[in-house]
Amino acid sequence: MNSITSGWATYHEGQKFGWGFHVSDEDMQAFMRLSNDHNPIHTDSEFAQRKGFKAPIVFGMLLSSQVSRLIGEELADKHSMLTGMSMDFVSPAFVSDELKFFAELIMKSEATHALDFKCKITRDGKTLCRGSASAVWRP
Repeated sequence: MNSITSGWATYHEGQKFGWGFHVSDEDMQAFMRLSNDHNPIHTDSEFAQRKGFKAPIVFGMLLSSQVSRLIGEELADKHSMLTGMSMDFVSPAFVSDELKFFAELIMKSEATHALDFKCKITRDGKTLCRGSASAVWRP
């Protein structure tokens, strides 16, 4: 087995990944500039409070960017590409929350080199968002 195919051999169904992270004010500002999303639910404390939140909520797609870290950085090699994802946002996150990202490899196809993951982000054990991600492994 060469070093490229040995990377594929490290993946197995049931494999788990996880790490802690938080979103800073700087992250929010950078995402707002990149996405051109200026919705006051993410930027204005008074507006967010009128909508029932304690503070502006973190952009959902900024939270979802942890999937990019999973595929691009946390897998054993650099041969995987994200091919799809779906995320449901069930509870808001706020700047400086201590968040945790979890993923589990639920399907590894020997025939197509596809990888499917289920993912979630939590705060204090409560699920804030959950979903799935798909990747393909191309040596």
